[in-house]
Amino acid sequence: MTAQKPVIGYLLKTFPKLSETFILNEILELERQGLNLHIFSLRRPSDRRQHPALSQLQAPVTYIPSLLPEWHHDEETQLIKNQVAWGQRDPNQLMAALQFYCDRPETRRFNEFLQGCYLATELERLGIEHLHVHFANIPTATAEIAQRLSGVPFSITAHAKDIYLTEPAALDRRLRSAEFVLTCTDFNRRYLTSVSTSDTPIHLSYHGIDLSRFTRHPDVAAPQSPWSARPLQLLSVGRFCEKKGFAYLLEACQQLQIAGVNFHCNLVGYGPLQAALEAQIQALELTERVTLVGQLTQDQVIEQYGQADVFVLPCLVTDDGDRDGIPNVLLEAMALGVPVVSTAISGITELVQSGQNGLLIAEKDVAALTAALLQLEQDTALRQRLGQAGSRTVHQNFTLTDNVGQVKDWLLHALRSPAREPLWPTTLSPTLEAAIR
Repeated sequence: MTAQKPVIGYLLKTFPKLSETFILNEILELERQGLNLHIFSLRRPSDRRQHPALSQLQAPVTYIPSLLPEWHHDEETQLIKNQVAWGQRDPNQLMAALQFYCDRPETRRFNEFLQGCYLATELERLGIEHLHVHFANIPTATAEIAQRLSGVPFSITAHAKDIYLTEPAALDRRLRSAEFVLTCTDFNRRYLTSVSTSDTPIHLSYHGIDLSRFTRHPDVAAPQSPWSARPLQLLSVGRFCEKKGFAYLLEACQQLQIAGVNFHCNLVGYGPLQAALEAQIQALELTERVTLVGQLTQDQVIEQYGQADVFVLPCLVTDDGDRDGIPNVLLEAMALGVPVVSTAISGITELVQSGQNGLLIAEKDVAALTAALLQLEQDTALRQRLGQAGSRTVHQNFTLTDNVGQVKDWLLHALRSPAREPLWPTTLSPTLEAAIR
């Protein structure tokens, strides 16, 4: 009889999520490479649209009952019954987990404790041998609770906001609890290494592109039409939030309009700044030049790339430290031979070498952004050269098969290796000891 393959859990805050295509692609590639997965989601999706590739998913999805973002009686009942069951089974273990939760210095969200206990039950029930967590904030905080009850080891993929908006002490503790940590830029890796006081391995793990979806040959440039035939087609894709820099792109569009450039710009996305961007477009008199396209699936975004002459994403670092790593949309545009303009922040410089396979400017610099777009508008040979070089970069260094293959190897190594000894106290405080008695 063939032994059943071990099951690896994947914990996410929300699954599926339209803006997290890179996670779906990673999961699908891990399945193609033979891993047996089970997905856990702390929230149910609110997106009405879903990527067609979701139909390829083989892994079952378990939604952990939650009191957020809205309270539901049935889910509260499930969480309470689970707490009672843990209290009857092992009150000391439950109280030790509660003590850990209460001792944490960061803001407490009791929903995390309840969900962590429920997750622990599910990990045991389903025979999960290792849990991999995407994002080092709420999902990892929940996994910490589950680990203390179930003993199931976990690893982390840390991205951007979850790194830079988490208090270093809390981040350090979460790193210490993990078997290993992955992150999508070397900039992030160096920062996490500076924060960590433990020996938890921290690996660079670039996102990869599914080249079966991005089929233009690396030596074939994006189709170019004479400027007399149609406007210069600018494209930007991302969540409508401050760190994407869309406000500065709109100011650059105004400057192009003043300069008499014949262009049109499509902004694809959604998010909290939707109303502000709409108002800015009106105020800058760009309603004939800029279109907010809204939410699109990845297939629809690929169609947008096919029509674009230049892809623009002027990312920035916000005042609270939030920033992107390497936006996946830059990889996608470059893979399809679309020349890119972005900013020299965070991990973007690990992908784009300005003047070689794209153009980089300083963040929040409208004049420099305008100049870069004018340069590409006037120099078709430069557009073609940058587009071809960008595509070669992605095909050589950012393929989904190779990069996810490394993730698979790290996960399998964790399955084969004994979990590290617990790094938390195993005795209760006198107060909790007395409470149990």
